[in-house]
Amino acid sequence: MAKEKFPMPTEAEFKSIVLYVSDFNTSKVREASEKRNRITVETKLAALIPGPDDGQRTITLPGKVKVVVKRGFLLKADVGRIEKLCLEEGLHPPVKSAAGKTLDVDGYEWYKKNNPEFFAKLAKLVERKPSKVAVTIKN
Repeated sequence: MAKEKFPMPTEAEFKSIVLYVSDFNTSKVREASEKRNRITVETKLAALIPGPDDGQRTITLPGKVKVVVKRGFLLKADVGRIEKLCLEEGLHPPVKSAAGKTLDVDGYEWYKKNNPEFFAKLAKLVERKPSKVAVTIKN
């Protein structure tokens, strides 16, 4: 399938793009700084509100403002070895399997290209919605 060609931006549009890129970069720097500040404040709050290592504690401030501090752990496991161990012991493994089915987009596009007649039927069963527009600027 041939790539669609789009016109180059006009001089005025190009100037606007340059300004927006500058604003975008400034916003990203501010956002990173604000995130660091938020993490610092969260760390200070957590230090002042002790609680369980794995769970949460809530305190209520005047005006019914609630502060919840959650602590916990991320677990990573060798699921294959867990299944093998449980099988050897005759026990049910504590392992989840993905149960849902999703559309194989590559397969869907394959039908579009290679079997348009069938694709017309298939497309009636697929809802298309615009995704969020993403902007990336590489310096």
